[in-house]
Amino acid sequence: MTLQPQDRQNTYKLSYFIPLDADLSSLTLAMQNVLKNLKISASLIYSVDEQAAIGLMDVLPERATKLHAVEFLMRENGFGCDGTVFAGDSGNDLPVLVSSVPSVLVANAHVDVIHQATAEAQRMGTADRLYLAKGDFMGMNGNYSAGILEGIAHFHIDLKPEMALI
Repeated sequence: MTLQPQDRQNTYKLSYFIPLDADLSSLTLAMQNVLKNLKISASLIYSVDEQAAIGLMDVLPERATKLHAVEFLMRENGFGCDGTVFAGDSGNDLPVLVSSVPSVLVANAHVDVIHQATAEAQRMGTADRLYLAKGDFMGMNGNYSAGILEGIAHFHIDLKPEMALI
């Protein structure tokens, strides 16, 4: 692990570079043990910078994940899970992707994220809340915003006719 430059750090986040071939599970376990021994409650968020071909690990306060942000916004705006769809494509989206919030993993997601999300959602019993965009909706490829639209149509089939008019 190598600490990322100072401009990528802040008061509530430490960010590291990790080689893509690193043993991520062993490294994560070791980091969790160090944090536990220091009595630090933190979330470890792994993602990949595909352009730079490097792994990224962020150490954040335990309640500072995207899931906590989405849950806050849902509460503040009075939305339940039936009125929310989350979309993501990277490791920092995993806490939401495997939660009870209806979520779309777009087709251009990294294969490691797909494997992690499906395995964790299965383990947590939330697999029915995770949709993997396939690219078979309205002739689109399922990548980026096309995957988001496909996921919305999956979770809200009643909107499909209106989407066809777009």
